Amino acid sequence: MFFNVVLNVFTFLAESAEVTSIYNHEFARGLAYLGAGIAILTGLSQGLGQGYAAGKACEAIARQPEASGKITSTMIIGQAIAETTGLYALLVAMLLLFATGQ
Repeated sequence: MFFNVVLNVFTFLAESAEVTSIYNHEFARGLAYLGAGIAILTGLSQGLGQGYAAGKACEAIARQPEASGKITSTMIIGQAIAETTGLYALLVAMLLLFATGQ
């Protein structure tokens, strides 16, 4: 949604400057590529979060080995939910790259 607002603002500014439609299309494609790059950066934060969660789970198992089953299952469920962030980011990036029209 934020990307659409930014795209509309820049498109309006480009049209008000009386730029031809070819340049408007190229400008919109450039912003789509920029948005796709930003969307992929969420994979970095997702990886850091999953690594942190796994490290804390290992610490918890070291403190209480008898609770390792519950800790492991909770960690796996949490990491599966966190993995969806990366998948959504990939989906958004693919949509921005291939749905911009050529």
